[in-house]
Amino acid sequence: MFDSIKEMVGAANESGKPLSELVIETEVANSGVPRTEVWDKMKRNLNTMRQAVTKGETGEGVHSPTGLTGGEAVKIREYRKHHRTLSGDTMMGGAVQAAMATSEVNASLGVICATQTAGSAGTLPGVIEALQERLDLDEAALIRFLFTAGGLGLVIANTPALPEQLVGAKQKWGVHQRWGQLQLWKQRVALLSRARRPFRLPLVIYLA
Repeated sequence: MFDSIKEMVGAANESGKPLSELVIETEVANSGVPRTEVWDKMKRNLNTMRQAVTKGETGEGVHSPTGLTGGEAVKIREYRKHHRTLSGDTMMGGAVQAAMATSEVNASLGVICATQTAGSAGTLPGVIEALQERLDLDEAALIRFLFTAGGLGLVIANTPALPEQLVGAKQKWGVHQRWGQLQLWKQRVALLSRARRPFRLPLVIYLA
C-alpha cells in the first residue's frame, strides 16, 4: 500500500519494476486473488470503456431516456469528417469524442466503467483512445496504463482529504485529470527513452 507518489517511485527505483507491476502486486496481496485474475479484471474494465465509446459514437449515437441529452459525440464525429478542428484531430477525435460518447452512454443508462464515478467516467477513456489512435499501442500497454492510474488512485485513497460533499465534484475531475496526465507523461518518457534523447528524470525504464 502506498501513501505517496514519492513512495511509489522509490519502490519502483529500488525494485527495478514498472509502476504498473507494483500496483498489480499490491492488488494481488490485498485481494488474495491470482495475478491472472487481477489482470483479466482490468482487461474487462478496458473493454467496457472501449465498448461504451464505440456505442456512443456509432450510428446516430445514444440518447437519454428523457431525450434531453445525446448524440453529441456523433456531431463531433460528423464535424471532423468535413472540417478541420482548431485543437487537432487527436484531441477532438480521440479524447473529446470518446469522453463525450462515454458520458452519453452513462446518461442513456448504458454500461460504463465508473472510474472514479459515473460523472467523470469519460476522462480516462478519452485519454486511452487518444493514446491508442496517436501511438498505435497494443492492449497490454493500455491495461498497464490503467494499473498505473490505479496506483495514483491508491495514493489518493490513502491521503486524508475533504469529502466531495464539501469541495464539490471538481475534486473527482481533478483526480481524473491527474490519472490521465500520469499516463501521458509516462508514455512521453518511454518515447524519449527509445529515442535515446537526454532526459533528466531517473524513471525512464520504470514507468510502463
